[in-house]
Amino acid sequence: MSLRTIKISKYFILVQQLAILLFGQFFFIQLAQAISYDDIIEKGEISIGVYRDFPPFSYVRDGKLIGIDVDIAHHIARRLNVRLNIIQQTADENVDDDLRNTVWKGHYLGGAVADVMLHIPYDRELALRNELVVLFGPYFKEEIVTARNIEKLGKDATLAYFRYEKIAVELDSLSDLYLSGAFGGAVRPNVLHFRTNGDAGLAALSGDAAGMMGPRSQLEHILLPKISEFDIGIVPTPGLVKSNWLIGAAVKNTYRQLGYAVEEIIATMGRNGEMKKIFLLHGISFTAPNPEYLSGVGE
Repeated sequence: MSLRTIKISKYFILVQQLAILLFGQFFFIQLAQAISYDDIIEKGEISIGVYRDFPPFSYVRDGKLIGIDVDIAHHIARRLNVRLNIIQQTADENVDDDLRNTVWKGHYLGGAVADVMLHIPYDRELALRNELVVLFGPYFKEEIVTARNIEKLGKDATLAYFRYEKIAVELDSLSDLYLSGAFGGAVRPNVLHFRTNGDAGLAALSGDAAGMMGPRSQLEHILLPKISEFDIGIVPTPGLVKSNWLIGAAVKNTYRQLGYAVEEIIATMGRNGEMKKIFLLHGISFTAPNPEYLSGVGE
């Protein structure tokens, strides 16, 4: 056998070994995806993560966990015909940390990892930063709005009115950052900062502020007791980096089959009106994602 023949033989052996290795990895990944879904169906239980103390989506009232995301989680479990185990996750410094703590690794202090996590921004950059998770199933569009006290400001007041009136915001939020620099900083002296949107809402309800700015769902929930006294809507915000975003779900990257099943359930809820019904039951306006997100898996 010539030296050339030996080299060719070794080359083909190496190619075969590499092919076997790649096939083995592919088979393992496919098996892991199948096992995650099949195990959930077999044991008859799914764990779904929601944020702790996050009204109107997931919060405790009179000792019971309620909210929009809680209702969505129950609907998913019913459609899969399994029991529901809800895992409440305290928000960390950013969503990347929340995905690590809840979806693919677990918190370093301990705690269970969820099969699915709700209320995750459906965002390309977030997905690229987190290769160990899959983002899917956007179920509504959140948007930044301003609530204006009608008695103090009238209808259709713009942010320019807050050069003379107080406006409440959550500290270090997108709204806070925007108002701090808007109109050449003219509004900044009248911006009241609070630890949460809930606290900011109390200032608006009490009249200490003539309005507040933040995500529509949270503002509508906070101001619900006196919502007729406020004009809530989108106002011109030149220079605002992001005025709206999609909210969806996430699973570990080896749980794709489960993701496909939950995505189809979420899409069906959007198509048949069940998702809108859940929002309205909680007194919150529903803004649907674009129709292509409701077509179902693979369509």
